[in-house]
Amino acid sequence: MKKILLSVIALFIVSIASAQVTATIVDDAPYDYQEVEVRPEFPGGNSALMAFIGSNFKMPEYDGGGGTIKVAFVIEIDGSVTNVKVTKDLGQGTGAEAKRVVSLLPRWTAGEHLGKKVRVLYEIPIKIAG
Repeated sequence: MKKILLSVIALFIVSIASAQVTATIVDDAPYDYQEVEVRPEFPGGNSALMAFIGSNFKMPEYDGGGGTIKVAFVIEIDGSVTNVKVTKDLGQGTGAEAKRVVSLLPRWTAGEHLGKKVRVLYEIPIKIAG
């Protein structure tokens, strides 16, 4: 009887713990940039963001005809940039360089939704001239 009771208690504790983990993952998922009430902002605005990228991007040996690299990242509630991923790469090191530059971005003003600071998913295009 004690073994059965102990097994039931253990099963109950495991189910509660797994439910809490699932809730945390869902609650912590980043919002899409278009969904938030107050959108995150780079210090100085969009023109300052483009200037930062332009001054820090070191063009790798690239013999392509130009195009657009896309980099997605999360702006955390403290404004830091995390989870940087290249979603569209032109190859020959252009995506890696874009990821490096985006990883250098200073803190943003955080996004807000329903009066609370939230994580926001952001994607930026970086155009390469041909």
